[in-house]
Amino acid sequence: MSQDEIKNLVDSYLDIEQDIEERRLVLENIKNQLKSALEERGVDELCVGEHVVRSKEVLTSIFDKTRFKLKYEELYNSFLKQVVSKKFSIS
Repeated sequence: MSQDEIKNLVDSYLDIEQDIEERRLVLENIKNQLKSALEERGVDELCVGEHVVRSKEVLTSIFDKTRFKLKYEELYNSFLKQVVSKKFSIS
């Protein structure tokens, strides 16, 4: 593959990446508007056509890695393992 072909691929990649980020922002904005509509109505679920829009609180238990590491650092470190991976980036 020539330098020009690689440059074209990089340019395409960066353009698409920017488009995706812009669409994510639009999507997040729409999501926030829908959440606001639910809040205005005082409901956590709304039927709209064949769709149901929900925004509900969910209780989740998560492991507090930071606190565990502070309290049991030696034990924490004994379970760490190194993993080799490749990171792709364009700058």
